Parts: sequence; structure tokens; C-alpha cells
Amino acid sequence: MSAAELTALAEDRHPWDWYVDESWCTEALIATLGLGAFAGQHIHDPCCGRGTIPEVFDLFGFEVSGGDVEDRRGSFEFAVGDWPFAIRDFFRENPEGFAEPTSIVFNPPYSTQNGCIVTGLTSMMVAKALRMVSDKVCVLVPLKWLSSDQRYRLFQRKMPSDILILMERPSMPPGHLIPSMGENAFTSGKADYCWVVFDNRVVTQPGDTRTHFVKPRDAAFKQAERGR
Repeated sequence: MSAAELTALAEDRHPWDWYVDESWCTEALIATLGLGAFAGQHIHDPCCGRGTIPEVFDLFGFEVSGGDVEDRRGSFEFAVGDWPFAIRDFFRENPEGFAEPTSIVFNPPYSTQNGCIVTGLTSMMVAKALRMVSDKVCVLVPLKWLSSDQRYRLFQRKMPSDILILMERPSMPPGHLIPSMGENAFTSGKADYCWVVFDNRVVTQPGDTRTHFVKPRDAAFKQAERGR
């Protein structure tokens, strides 16, 4: 990595790009693709934060595991089960692949590692995930991530099978600011997000990627599920 790829960050940004996703984002992925899309697969989140994604899949009966640069599971009163977890830097380390059928589902850091900007961070993490698993890689990213020369090159190597556009903007506050935000945390989304799904079991030809527009939740559910 060249020195030109690293620059200082604004002080109010989390040094590891820890933005906390709510459970409904993962529930929308499962509801849209269907439980059968993940049947017989271990689900791993290498950047699991407070544990949202593994916990949702665990509640649906899947075998799950998680990892991250530090253990933040259960932060902000988010209940998590006793599934396997390891402190691991997914970007810098080279973990071995999985012996069992596995999908990686994650909300990765977008551009920062330990307080420095890393150009192309998410794309590199997606490429690493694809090398590690037999089945799917599902990545939750800002919608604007889809557009760039680098993304085009990534998609030429491996075309997404599905793109799920969340028509409701997720609220993803930075983890270190949630305590000071109080009741204002998780109140409104500021950016458009989507799930990008890659499937190692199939070859998706250009033009065959399926696009799904995910319906927003009803207002009552938004209020009841805030921060969960």
C-alpha cells in the first residue's frame, strides 16, 4: 500500500468506519432472497460490530460466526447469542477459507482503517471474501458505491447476481458517537444503501443481475424497531 493511499481523517469519523446497522437491513436481505438462498450454509460476518448480522441469521436458525478488530458485541443493549467470535483484522490478515459451505454477509468499512483512508477498501474486502467462501458474498454499501472505474473492474471479474436497493434510508450512526447522540441516534437515514450479492455457485452474465426495490417499513415498525 503506497503512502499516497493514506491520509488523515476528520476527527468526528470513527477510525475503523464502524457504522451501526439495524436488524431490519439484514431481515430485508433474507426476506427478499428467501431462506432457501442460504440453506445449508454457515454465515460469517468478518466485520460484525455489535453483532447485528450474525444475530439476525442466528435467530433464523443458521450456524453463524463473527469477527472484528475488537469485540463490540452487544453494544447499546443489543442482545446477542453465544455464537463463535474472533478478534481479527479481516483486511490485513489472510485467514484461511472455510471447509464447510459458507456465505459472508457484512457491512464493511468503506474507506478507513485505524484512522487512515485506504483507497478501494471495500472492493478489496469483497474480493478477499469471494476467495474465501463457496457460496455468497453479500455486502451492505452506500448506493453510490456501485459507480466507479474500480467497481466496473470488480464487476467484470465477478458480476453481482442481485442488487437490493433499500427504498428506506437506513440510519447508521457512527458507533463511538451513539452515546452522545442519545435519543437522536437511529432517528433518520442520511444516505441511500443497497445490498450487493455475489454468488460463487453461478456465473452471472452482464445484463442478468437482478435488481430488487425493497419496500420501506410501515411507520409503526420503524418506531418499535428503532436501534434494534
